[in-house]
Amino acid sequence: MKKFIGLLVLCLMMSQSVAGELHTLKLSLAKFKQVTGTVHYQILDCSNVALSWEKLPNLLTQQVAVSASSLEQSTSLQAGSYCVRFFQDLNGNGELDLAASSIPKEPVGFSNNPNLMFGQPSPEDTVFELNQDSDIRIKVNNKKRR
Repeated sequence: MKKFIGLLVLCLMMSQSVAGELHTLKLSLAKFKQVTGTVHYQILDCSNVALSWEKLPNLLTQQVAVSASSLEQSTSLQAGSYCVRFFQDLNGNGELDLAASSIPKEPVGFSNNPNLMFGQPSPEDTVFELNQDSDIRIKVNNKKRR
């Protein structure tokens, strides 16, 4: 009986360590046309994609200076569903500048590289599963000059 209880405790401990295991997420943000300003990016918990962007739990917010045409950042997260979004702050005001039609005036990007033809994507379009160490490449959507 003691051996059985010991084995049961060992199995429970092992299952808890797997549930809390961290995975490395490597973000590659690529194709900055202007090597200036700061990238503001967020990693959000997207386990409930029915929520709006504003209501999703924010797990990480970072600001990184743009010093090359691409940028790489790594972080450790537990297994789960996540969304990443970012913008390149070209004028240093700390905010994403929008035109009157709500179209971004500054470069933006989202995980899964969704089509931005019809505006900001939904969290459902950008969610990805992290269950092992992963590399994610996000293309910078630069504002087209007319």
